[in-house]
Amino acid sequence: MRVEPKPPANRLASTAVAADMKPIDEKHIAELRLVVLDIARRDEDTVRAVMATLEERWATSGIAPARRDPGEPGVRARIYADVLRPGREGS
Repeated sequence: MRVEPKPPANRLASTAVAADMKPIDEKHIAELRLVVLDIARRDEDTVRAVMATLEERWATSGIAPARRDPGEPGVRARIYADVLRPGREGS
C-alpha cells in the first residue's frame, strides 16, 4: 500500500499559479511603491469588497473578476496597487 502525503489542513495543496493568472515577475515589483495582492476568500462579495476598499485607498488596477480554481475552496482575485498614489477618495 502506498500512502500519499497530504498537505497540512491550513495550507493549500497547490502553490502553482492558476492558468488565467500570470506569475508575478520583476516588472510587477520593480518600483518600491508597486504591490501585487492576491486575495482569497470564501465568497465573491467579500473579495469584491476588499478590492473596492483598496481602490479607495490606493491607485489600483481596479476590481478584477473573481475566479474559482477547480478543487480549491473559495474565490480568488489579483489586484495591482501603487501605494504612493491616492485612490478614488484621495483624489
